Amino acid sequence: MLEDHAAFGLRADVRQERMIIAFWGELDILADEVLAAPLARLARESRRDLVLDLSAVTFLDCGGLTLLCRARDAARRREAGVVLVVDNPFFRKVLRLAGLMSTFEIAGDLETALMTGAEGSPV
Repeated sequence: MLEDHAAFGLRADVRQERMIIAFWGELDILADEVLAAPLARLARESRRDLVLDLSAVTFLDCGGLTLLCRARDAARRREAGVVLVVDNPFFRKVLRLAGLMSTFEIAGDLETALMTGAEGSPV
């Protein structure tokens, strides 16, 4: 989905009863503008917990953080869990500096995220 744009995109897939939304490229203000509507639809309409995978993201700023927070908020409104896959230490620092580390369940890789329950405990 939205893979034809050169700088960023997202793909959605279901695995182990979770909706995996894998982002790629630069998550900035332009990505927020373009991806906000399809991401909101996925987060709102899915009846599953979400895994937001940043493994293929090359850049993350406040626009990207806004995008992630919107998905988290949409999932929480329907009482679904959200796990954020962050394998880049710099992105973890960005999340920490923005005060968002405690608002997301964080996993270092997709396999760990898939083994994490809605409240962050192993399944």
